[in-house]
Amino acid sequence: MSSRHTKASGHRLRNRIAAASTAVLAAAGIAAGAVAVSGNGAQDAQADGGRAVLVGDSLPANPDLYNFAAGKGLPLPDAILSRTGCGTDNRFRDAIAGSNGQDVQNYTCAGASYRTGGAHVIDQVNQAAANGDINGATVYMLAGTNDTYPYVLNDKMPVPKIGSNLQASVADAVRAAKGAGAADVKVLGMPRITNDAGEVCAINLIPGVQVPTFGINVADIEWEMERAVSAGAVEGGGRFVSLKDASNGHDMCSDDRYIVGLIDTTSQRRNLPLHMTDEGHAVLGAFAGRA
Repeated sequence: MSSRHTKASGHRLRNRIAAASTAVLAAAGIAAGAVAVSGNGAQDAQADGGRAVLVGDSLPANPDLYNFAAGKGLPLPDAILSRTGCGTDNRFRDAIAGSNGQDVQNYTCAGASYRTGGAHVIDQVNQAAANGDINGATVYMLAGTNDTYPYVLNDKMPVPKIGSNLQASVADAVRAAKGAGAADVKVLGMPRITNDAGEVCAINLIPGVQVPTFGINVADIEWEMERAVSAGAVEGGGRFVSLKDASNGHDMCSDDRYIVGLIDTTSQRRNLPLHMTDEGHAVLGAFAGRA
């Protein structure tokens, strides 16, 4: 869909609906950071690097508050929506397209998962296939976080079991894409979250000072997810693209983190807490496109 810059005439309306939109966003389980209402350069019509499809969750979708609310049915002008009708800013899509010239169709949606809640990645793949976008195309998949923490927090499920379930669901999604004629399926891992000591910094208030958050240990989950997604990609007949090296030095406790904290006033520009910065989208989307 369009990634046009929002017209000035919509600014006043956006301010009026901001409070209502925040409530919608919170109910969906994600909280907005700084509001940003414009996409960055579209890569649609003149692409010459072949066709591609991007599927996944809020990490690649990256909606700001305005576009998220539009995807939930609010009639907002000049909204940026994915092919599934979900809010997005197209940054990750555009970074892929800018790196290799592909015409990338965006089917991402906040809240999506491989097997847990929201839209399932395999359903995004099937929708793209029904629209004629998969056959002969490269498919990029980026999801998985929503398939981990609910089972840790709610079910106390052992991390290896979470990983084996995720692996099977990734493999199913890859098989669906290959079965629909995808020329290549790239399953992307998560960027670096923890530092080398296994720490995260969820609260960042002082520039240049990151304090590890006591009592939070996500390293085991992070690396089990990497293993599971990698194994699922191979099992399904696709290939795995790790983002760990490309994001090395940009973990949540770094000065230039690609994944920001829950409360974070010192990060680079981003749309959402616990999601990627604009720089992270640009660097890692381009890396995925070249892989």
